[in-house]
Amino acid sequence: LIDNLFINNIKPELSTTDGGLLVNQHMQTTVKDVFSAGDVCSVAWETQSSPLWFQMRLWTQARHMGCYLARCICESLGGALNDTVTPDFCFEIFNHVTKFFGFKIVLLGLYNGQGLHKDDIELVVRCTPRLEFIKLIVVGDRVKGAILVGETDLEETVENLILNEIDVSQFKDHLLNPDIDVEDFFD
Repeated sequence: LIDNLFINNIKPELSTTDGGLLVNQHMQTTVKDVFSAGDVCSVAWETQSSPLWFQMRLWTQARHMGCYLARCICESLGGALNDTVTPDFCFEIFNHVTKFFGFKIVLLGLYNGQGLHKDDIELVVRCTPRLEFIKLIVVGDRVKGAILVGETDLEETVENLILNEIDVSQFKDHLLNPDIDVEDFFD
């Protein structure tokens, strides 16, 4: 296959924005039987699984894409690759966890307001110097993204608030109150 691509000068379509190999919802390039995942590809799904997920070239996404790509290839080899193979939960919400200067960093959803109109964004912030920083992106009384720095223990709670689109208007002012265990209500 590879020799045939070079001999016949077959070139997959590239993204005009970042130069990555364009892939469809089954991680297929524009060249028959050529799949791609991770940093080298650009997701060009017609119907993205969620508006809370976006591609960022990180090892975590490369791993998720690789696992999904393997499922797609297996289905393709069996001759049954169709719309029954759909992106899994990994593509529902952007998430990334890392450490920076000894602090755990968790990025969830549209953590920096990506694609949101700035006038619609309300920030809910809590900062305890040298211990933690929490920023929630709220649009229309729904949490759309978050940055969690430090051992906040809020990852699952915030992820649930984002994914379930829970209306936080009634308790938004108390959402990050350290004296209230919001995890007990939303986990």
